[in-house]
Amino acid sequence: MKTSHSMETGFNYARPLLAVTGTVRILWNAMRLPIAAALLALEPVVGFVCGAGLVLGILASVLFEMSAVGPRFPFVKVLGISLSFGVILFLYYGLLSLFVED
Repeated sequence: MKTSHSMETGFNYARPLLAVTGTVRILWNAMRLPIAAALLALEPVVGFVCGAGLVLGILASVLFEMSAVGPRFPFVKVLGISLSFGVILFLYYGLLSLFVED
């Protein structure tokens, strides 16, 4: 009787890690897709509001500081708030890149 060329190693090969990885990937996609859809739907509004807050805030703070309209204009506070709109937009796009994969 002729047998095929196979070697018996006694090693039981199981792939539990791949099964867990597949389950985690399915759960991640089930969680990721609704969040990505909401972030993509809000992107035009967030981009416009943060962009307008950044540009108009810097412009207004510089103009009010130069015009000396009031006795004390909180230039540094208004400039900080205006620049925080840019930071918020940067963080929003970073969060969007986490949930939207190419």
